[in-house]
Amino acid sequence: MTYRIPEKTLADKLLTLIGKQRAIFIPPDVYKRFGPYVIVQPQKESFWRALVRSKKEEPPEGWFYPLE
Repeated sequence: MTYRIPEKTLADKLLTLIGKQRAIFIPPDVYKRFGPYVIVQPQKESFWRALVRSKKEEPPEGWFYPLE
C-alpha cells in the first residue's frame, strides 16, 4: 500500500508562518477493502479548523500530522 502525502499549498505555508500544522486522515479500512496494491490519497484537515485550533492541541482522533 502506498500513501501519497499531500503537497503543501499556500494555505499550509500560511499556517506554518503562524506556527500551526494541518492534520491528515487515512481511512482505517483501506487495506481490507482494496488489498495491498492500492495508492491512498489522505484527506487534509480544513484550513479553518487548523487555524482555529491552538498550537499545542492534538488533532482529533484518527488524524495525525504528516511530519510526526
